[in-house]
Amino acid sequence: MNIRQLLLGVTEIASMGLLTGAIALWAVALSPMH
Repeated sequence: MNIRQLLLGVTEIASMGLLTGAIALWAVALSPMH
């Protein structure tokens, strides 16, 4: 298996998870019910 390809996949998944987490946090912060 290509190390570079594996690294790219891991980075992509990590950034996707980070983005999802940020959007979820933002939605919770903006929602009126805390």
